[in-house]
Amino acid sequence: MNRAAGTALAAALTCAAAAALIAVDAATTSEPRPAPSRVYSSCLAADTLPVPAGGDPCDEGR
Repeated sequence: MNRAAGTALAAALTCAAAAALIAVDAATTSEPRPAPSRVYSSCLAADTLPVPAGGDPCDEGR
C-alpha cells in the first residue's frame, strides 16, 4: 500500500469513527433540562442615589 492510499484509509476510518460517535451520542442524549426560572426586578442595582427612609421606589406596592 502506498503512502497516499494509507493516508486516505486513515482519513476514511477517522471520519467513520467520528460519525459513529456522533450517532451514539445523539441516540443517548437525554431530554434537555428546562431553564431555571429567573427573577426580574424593576429596580436597577446601579441606582445608588441616597433616598430618605421610606422613600425607596422599589418598596412601592409591598
